[in-house]
Amino acid sequence: MTFLLSPGSHRLSSRCACCAPAAGRRGFLAGAAALGAASLLPRIGLAAAKRGVSIDFHHHLEPTGKTVEGRPWSLQAAVDELERNEVIAMGWTGPVFDRDPGEATKKARQYNEWAAGIVRDHPGRFGQFASLPMNDVDGALAEIAHAFDVLKVDGIGLATNYGESWLGDRRFEPILEELNRRKALVYVHPAQAPCCTASAFAYERDNDFLSAPWIEFPTNTARTILSLWAARSTQRLPGIRWVFSHGGGVMPILLGRFAGFSGWETVGAERLKAMFPQGVHAEFAKLYFECAQAYAPEAMALLRSVVPESHLLFGSDYSYFHVSHAVGLLDALKIPEALKTRIRRGNAAALLPRWARAA
Repeated sequence: MTFLLSPGSHRLSSRCACCAPAAGRRGFLAGAAALGAASLLPRIGLAAAKRGVSIDFHHHLEPTGKTVEGRPWSLQAAVDELERNEVIAMGWTGPVFDRDPGEATKKARQYNEWAAGIVRDHPGRFGQFASLPMNDVDGALAEIAHAFDVLKVDGIGLATNYGESWLGDRRFEPILEELNRRKALVYVHPAQAPCCTASAFAYERDNDFLSAPWIEFPTNTARTILSLWAARSTQRLPGIRWVFSHGGGVMPILLGRFAGFSGWETVGAERLKAMFPQGVHAEFAKLYFECAQAYAPEAMALLRSVVPESHLLFGSDYSYFHVSHAVGLLDALKIPEALKTRIRRGNAAALLPRWARAA
């Protein structure tokens, strides 16, 4: 695998034609230092300054220099966009799906060291969610220790599923137990699953742009939440602070359906009570949600009706969407300004104390 940055190093590789040269990066850091220790942000645009800093919980870093769609990705372009919009990005390099334990563990370590270098090079601009080799339980446990104890990451990033295994799968139990012990912040991003790929109409004439993010991603977020509920994980492992993508996908609209199963003889009130002692809605309300692709008025109204407002977080889904796209959608919502501020940064600061001064 070709990395933009050498694994284990924060220095830009000479192979990276897109990113800033070392001298430009040093100049950037010098400018950040000149603002003083009290300032978290190196440079801000005028419009962003009026709005205030945002903390982005959905920001893709691409160690290969390309997105999964094959589009080029540039660290300098990402930094420039964050600066223009006054955003701190919780960067994540994506999931490690390799089935070979050795390869999975090696790749996760490379990804995490590379991202940690970006965090070091851009103080006050990036945080980090570390990737885990979930198909190697022992390797994942070792990487959790390295990520938190050595790299000092902010949390862990996981996919909704690894092949046919959803996060509630028994084989992931030791990993979740360790994350619970560490009271870890765990961000979950949807992935494609063998059971449920993009429907046939996505490949019909003139519809080749239809893909998994349209329906499968929001549905897979609901699937993995249900798998965690089926395993009683959110009850047994309350130390994990779960953050799900895209406003929880389709799950918010399914809660009433699940609650109504109390009248279905196959399920019934007793079984439902055993699975959700305080009720389905209460179990869902324990979770946190970043709002990328969930800023539509109807989506936000539904989320606010089933989740504490303190559990809503800003997300951009960069670089698949411009950061300014999410900023504009949140700005346009007809909700109290105080709530917009909480979504942009206040709620995130409660989860990430080191960013509290930005709030």
